Amino acid sequence: MMNILATTLGSYGDVFPMAAIAASLSQRGHSVTLFTNAYFRSLAARYGLDFVPLGTEEEYRRFADHPGLFDPRQGFSVFMSTLVLPNIRRAYEQLQARIQPGKTVIVTSLTVFAARLIQEKLSIPTVTIHPMPMAIKSAYEIPKAAGISLPAWSPRWLRQLYWWVADKAVIDPMICPELNALRQEIGLPPVGRVLSRWVHSPQRVICLFPDWYASPQPDWPPETHLTGFILFAEGDEDELGEEVLEFLNSGEAPVVFMPGSLMQQAQAIFEESVKACEMLGKRAILLSRYAQQIPKHLPPGIRHFGYIPFSRLLPHAAALVHHGGIGTGAQAMRAAVPQLIHPMAYDQYDNAARLRALGVSDWIGPGDYRAPRVADKLRELTESPSVRERRQAVAARFENIDPLGDTCKLIETML
Repeated sequence: MMNILATTLGSYGDVFPMAAIAASLSQRGHSVTLFTNAYFRSLAARYGLDFVPLGTEEEYRRFADHPGLFDPRQGFSVFMSTLVLPNIRRAYEQLQARIQPGKTVIVTSLTVFAARLIQEKLSIPTVTIHPMPMAIKSAYEIPKAAGISLPAWSPRWLRQLYWWVADKAVIDPMICPELNALRQEIGLPPVGRVLSRWVHSPQRVICLFPDWYASPQPDWPPETHLTGFILFAEGDEDELGEEVLEFLNSGEAPVVFMPGSLMQQAQAIFEESVKACEMLGKRAILLSRYAQQIPKHLPPGIRHFGYIPFSRLLPHAAALVHHGGIGTGAQAMRAAVPQLIHPMAYDQYDNAARLRALGVSDWIGPGDYRAPRVADKLRELTESPSVRERRQAVAARFENIDPLGDTCKLIETML
């Protein structure tokens, strides 16, 4: 039996895959502790996981409620300053206290820098988990992003310069003062280019996506393994509630709109979405935990629900309109549902580009999300025979695979 310390910080899209890995390893007979924000304590309890909070629920709400969270110019800074950097020291102390030499393996996302510190200082086997391709900086394939993005034909030296400037001018000045102060205290030398090089475990990196979604590049970490999408959400094992079933059974398949689990500035998006469905004569489900951004008076055939697991809902959907989260996109691919993406920040543009290249989706950029354009895109996506063919072909790739089991096997070989 191994002593697994699973660590992550972030939103539902960051925590759900790690919780799935932790729960599966626990079912395989290992002792597993999940380290993440206290906001997710009930999730750990639901799956019988030992839990250590990294930060308080109040801290998580300050992160989730920040008005700049989905601003492409501010989002990364908000994420680092409110959630990641304040937890470097406390995560180091919490992890160190639970080390069992010879039995412990740390499984971590890139947001918990303390895991790499423990690996360096105490030589504890460590696995880095990357849910999305954008987590690995490559000079061979530059991911699509908001703002500056290099064209595909740009020379490699320019791509290398792109990452060097991003590290030296933006990323390292934000991260290194806090990180290197703790490194000095524990007797480690300072580091730079943190997110391009240092953050990846030299022992093993596991990417939670398949090679047909993002192929490995020559400059990726040498011990990188791709296992596939881990499709997990709280309540996946539950049946659809009576209210949801009643709505689904009362008419044709609805279009589902979900602009992000933490999005709280989507009032205009939902308003335009309602207008687009009225133009198309389509029913719709508006998904958001934040009811204040839903139009007060919805027309017949359009309903708001706080949360419905996609694994249960999407087989009944005509289309999915979302922000471009990789987990959301993967769920829609498995269900062979057409996708319309409205990216705003982080890896959302990169996922939108990859999904469109697969032929299963299209996207609308910021400032262009207007009802007539949304209606035109949805009509094309739902009626196109070529899009239907591609959706079915991609959905078939989810059959007879076990990404979660393959991920656990790679972790189990660390000792």
